[in-house]
This record gives sequence, structure tokens and C-alpha cells, in this order.
Amino acid sequence: MPSDNHPNPGQPIPQTVHVALYEHRYGTDVRAFLDSEEAMHWRTEIAKEWWTDAFDDDLPPDDQIGDVYFERMLERDEFFWTKACEIKRDPPDSTDPDSPVPSADGGGA
Repeated sequence: MPSDNHPNPGQPIPQTVHVALYEHRYGTDVRAFLDSEEAMHWRTEIAKEWWTDAFDDDLPPDDQIGDVYFERMLERDEFFWTKACEIKRDPPDSTDPDSPVPSADGGGA
């Protein structure tokens, strides 16, 4: 019975990543995450790390600090953005002898 691991055999396998860009006075940091929550967690950590260098007031709560920090830092040309990007890759070729995927005929130990 055929496997349903790949719904469209022969079609590229899409995967979404969330690219996050942090632009600051020392340069630009770019990271890719498998979900948007991880990217936003990075934004929160950046804001918490640099808050006391930028502002004299107390830190906002974790669920607000990223928004507040980067809104206030825009005037200093510091910003953070994310973009969901789809990566398409071809499925492994089971006829390729170097492929880690065994063919349907057998192959494997």
C-alpha cells in the first residue's frame, strides 16, 4: 500500500520559515525560525537585554516590551521585523544511490 507521507508525489515539499531581521547601530542580525513565536521570543529577549541602555524607566511586562522597545527605538534607526518565507525543496530521489531514502523495491538493511 502506498505511503501518504507526501500528498503530491514529484512536487516540491514546501516548508515555512520565519526570517527575523534586527537592525541596530552595530549592524544587522538575521535569523530564521520554524515558527513565528520563536522569532517574537528573540525580539523580547533583545528588548529586555538593551532596555536599560536605552531608557531610564522600568521594563514593561514581557508581553509588551518588544512592541514598546522597538516603537521607541525607531527614531534611533533600530528596528525588528519578521517575514514568513516558504522554502520549496524537491523530494528525495529514491533512484539516486546517494539518497538516504530507501527505494520501494527494498534497499536498506
